[in-house]
Amino acid sequence: MPASIQTKHLGKTLLAAGIALFFLVLYLDVAQKQSPVNNDLTRSDQSAYMDIAKKAYQTRFQYTGTRNQMPLYPWIQALFYSPEMDDEAFFQQGKQLNVALSLACLLALGIVFFHKFSKIYAFYAILAIAFTVFAIKSPFFQVEILFYTLFAFAFMLSLDTLISPKWHKSVGVGVLFALAHFSKASGMPGLLIFISCYGILFLLKLFSRSLNREQVRQILVHALTPLAVFMILLLPYFQESKEKYGTYFYNINSSRLMWYDSWDEAFNATKLAEEQGGWTNLPAEEIPSLSNYLKEHSPGDMIARFRLGAKHLIWSGCNYQFSPYTFGHCSQVVLSLIIFALSLPILLFKGSRSKNNHKNVHIALYILLFFILYGLSFLWFIPISGRGPRTIFTLMIPLLWTIGFIVHSPQMQSLQFKLFQRTIRVIDITYVLMLLTLFYEIYQVVTVRAAELYGGK
Repeated sequence: MPASIQTKHLGKTLLAAGIALFFLVLYLDVAQKQSPVNNDLTRSDQSAYMDIAKKAYQTRFQYTGTRNQMPLYPWIQALFYSPEMDDEAFFQQGKQLNVALSLACLLALGIVFFHKFSKIYAFYAILAIAFTVFAIKSPFFQVEILFYTLFAFAFMLSLDTLISPKWHKSVGVGVLFALAHFSKASGMPGLLIFISCYGILFLLKLFSRSLNREQVRQILVHALTPLAVFMILLLPYFQESKEKYGTYFYNINSSRLMWYDSWDEAFNATKLAEEQGGWTNLPAEEIPSLSNYLKEHSPGDMIARFRLGAKHLIWSGCNYQFSPYTFGHCSQVVLSLIIFALSLPILLFKGSRSKNNHKNVHIALYILLFFILYGLSFLWFIPISGRGPRTIFTLMIPLLWTIGFIVHSPQMQSLQFKLFQRTIRVIDITYVLMLLTLFYEIYQVVTVRAAELYGGK
């Protein structure tokens, strides 16, 4: 290789390393500023995770919690626990460990984004994840960053499996959804949506009369393998839930709390249930459930609840009067949704008049069902979990992954127009808008939010 080319490659490598180091220092600076803001270990479930971690350590990881918080994250924290620590020392160590864990998650996400997409988009996506979500939430004794990452990888691999099915990918889908669910009890619906899309594929092939015995076998393998892996990995946990709480899939949030209208109502009812010795000792009409909720609420009440959740979400990220003191997800999510809305007609109609388009319907439905069903469930739960975007941030990385496919599609890459005799690609304008809005949000994070905004809500 000529010396000039070697020098050029070395220069690019040093430039990339310098940029990475700059943003790493900036990230750690944000985490350091946010750490003293999080000075109350009893706030935002942190003491509950600490309690599970200590009991897991004492029982040699036999303790799995009370079905409010899931065990995976506190088990990780328990690996670094020592009985000599008081609560404050364990709290501070746990925050530092979570910062290190967030960097490991970002590294893993960076590898897959840079492998799959162009450097400029991967650069944008990782910075968006890092500074609008992870940096502020990193110095916390909370599971969210670990869960967001595992859940995102489960989405990525499930989408890749639908596009290009392989048996080992199906196994990986089951493993990742199991790990995500074991960190926060929200992974199972994603797996069920994935399986249902194979059911849709089966029906499409059946109605088009293109179904043969080998295709039936492949559909069954790719649909049922993740379910089998998921159940095998989590069977001991589910069996313990059955023995202690009467049902395999019991979780206090999805089984009980989500059927209340506010956190105060849920808190008071939970306290009453504890005083009575458990939910099962309450009269049937007082036990929260879907059936009891439907008896007491009209469709208008449920629509109003979704609207309230959306209002709280928009307030936490899009209220410009207080934008320096709220999470900065608004500009990035709105921009992504605009890109999606504007590009959808192009993706559907430009160069898409093929007889084989129906083959990808199950993939499109997976994406739509995934975002719609999870989005609605998170909006529903916001009045219970608080006004922060803690739950809805679950969808940010999958959204950025999906937008990556959109902006790299041949249809989007080929769009261009002429301005002053120069040809300008629409995608280049899109990247400029992405980076400008993101750098504004990073500036707000570094200068204001890191030291003012409480990132655990």
